[in-house]
Amino acid sequence: MKMKNTLITFFVLASLTLSLAAFSHGDDKHDEKDNPLFTGLDSEAAQVVKQFHTALRTNDTELARSVLSDDVLIYESGTAERSAQEYAAGHMKADMQYLATISSKIIEHQVKVNADLAISTAQFKNTRIVAGRSRESISMETIVVSKIDGQWLITHIHWS
Repeated sequence: MKMKNTLITFFVLASLTLSLAAFSHGDDKHDEKDNPLFTGLDSEAAQVVKQFHTALRTNDTELARSVLSDDVLIYESGTAERSAQEYAAGHMKADMQYLATISSKIIEHQVKVNADLAISTAQFKNTRIVAGRSRESISMETIVVSKIDGQWLITHIHWS
């Protein structure tokens, strides 16, 4: 319970900080010195987020599952999945199939680390062909990464 309370407190404070200061499927190789919208991407927590993104893009269910905490909470499109097992058994494949149909360009990606918690926020411009016409949309992502027993794992994802 203490970990969840700490996680919630950190998430709320970090979200407020991010809101005052200024989301990942795509190329995130950016020079942080030249673009403040891309920061913290060399941290260990950011590497876990990148591994997750790569796993989803390459249909690597084993890798995707390996970076999720058992009790990960995933919010997407008004629904919630409350464990890695639930996500892997259900929506993960649909996410992988969707990503295969779009071209995505990262607009912003920031990772803020504070002790054993990190928040990754990213924004993407997605393009897909629907009925022969190009359609664009913007997606947002927030991922909380927690250091649990010495290992960084994703404990919360919110996609919109």
